[in-house]
This record gives sequence, structure tokens and C-alpha cells, in this order.
Amino acid sequence: MEKVKVLKLSEITENTSQLVEVEDKKIAVFNVDGEIYAIDDICSHAEASLSEGEVFDCIVECPLHGAEFDLKTGEATTLPATKPVVVYKTDVDDEYLYLEVDEDA
Repeated sequence: MEKVKVLKLSEITENTSQLVEVEDKKIAVFNVDGEIYAIDDICSHAEASLSEGEVFDCIVECPLHGAEFDLKTGEATTLPATKPVVVYKTDVDDEYLYLEVDEDA
């Protein structure tokens, strides 16, 4: 796993989300009550951006069909999605957010 600097922590204010790209991989980053989570941006059910979904109780709702995903585990918690999305480990160092991604990201 490679640790990649993706953004300055001040760029993602509390209770917002942001799309970042690491090579060819799109990753949705969420700040939920000061906790940072990162998951694959594309819903496992359909081609929709999870960074554009609504967040409640560490769950993001896909804006296209309403499937919900747990931000901590990536698990699909409601239909129509049945497959999880990838979760990325986050780390804050010197006011920057880093993600751990596969080297072949």
C-alpha cells in the first residue's frame, strides 16, 4: 500500500464531501462530524458518484437509485446495491489528508 497526499484538511469542511483522484481511481472523501472517511466514488450498483450523495449516521445514499453504503466498512446496507465499495485508510499528518491505496491504483 502506498500513502498518497490528496488534499489539505481545511479543504474538506465538516459534514461535506469531496471527490479526489489518485491516478485513474476516483475516491469520495467525507468529513462526518470531524471524522474523515474515504470510499470508491462509483456506486457498485450503477455508474453514480457517491461523493454527490446525502450522508446520515456514517451512511451515504447513492443519488441515482438510493442504495446506501456504510462509510466505515463499504458494505452495501440497502438494495439495489449488493456489492460493497472499497474503503481507504485515512491519515492526517501536518494538516494534510493521506490515503492508503494500492500501488497499482
